[in-house]
Amino acid sequence: MIRPNNSRDDYARRKERARQREAKMAAAGQDIGAIPPVANPARKLGALRDFRLFCETYFPDVFYLDWGHDHLRVIDKIERCVRDGGLFAHAMPRGSGKSALCRCACMWAALSGRRRFVTLIAASAERAEELLEQIKTALETNELLIADFPEALHPVRALGRQVNRQHGQKFNGVPTRIEWTAAKIVLPTIPFSLASGAVLSACGMKGSHIRGQSHALPDQTVTRPDLAIIDDPQTDESAWSVDESAKRESLIAGAVLGMAGPDKKIAAVMPCTVIRPGDM
Repeated sequence: MIRPNNSRDDYARRKERARQREAKMAAAGQDIGAIPPVANPARKLGALRDFRLFCETYFPDVFYLDWGHDHLRVIDKIERCVRDGGLFAHAMPRGSGKSALCRCACMWAALSGRRRFVTLIAASAERAEELLEQIKTALETNELLIADFPEALHPVRALGRQVNRQHGQKFNGVPTRIEWTAAKIVLPTIPFSLASGAVLSACGMKGSHIRGQSHALPDQTVTRPDLAIIDDPQTDESAWSVDESAKRESLIAGAVLGMAGPDKKIAAVMPCTVIRPGDM
């Protein structure tokens, strides 16, 4: 006996059931699940309160030498800038750890919730993106940092370095709105996270992105940078040019310090190196 072919309706129903199964599997894969508990709340609280302790606790392989007088002064300036605002500059020799302190300052400001939009500015766009990539690597791989800040970094690890996952990622069925690009990080929107929705961006002194930086929030309001961390804003070549030094000084006084928007003050700190007398 020959069985009749399945009807078109049966085929359509099977196809729809398969589509629904695939949709459920995809949705389950997009949800990051439960946020792990904080590994050591006391350790985390101490580091949130103290920038130096944050550096020593989570980056001992970077800051393994004794602090010098200049280090302690710039650490104090960074902490005051993040906490209370203000404008600070501090000259230090090359190779003294300025860039490492700038990277950690970005993370501390965002993870503590003290700053909502941190912009890291370097002498060139390429250098700025390199610094941001180092921050991204720390947020993805620093086991102690992830253990103490799971509300911010568990979703980061869930991306698995697959950037295409960021658009569909959810927590309890709600989009985390995480962003993970070469020039910008938006930390996940998690209700109980101090760093929920915090932005970290990177740009060079001469780049077009130094002006007009903004980020749209879920409630349709727009936020602008409230902290600029300027890491060595001049190159060897620009330092020896009077015109280039003047241009870069003007950029800091105008474009950088104006990033917060009209009638708003931005906090800024600039660890820098003097290359020649009279440079910027």
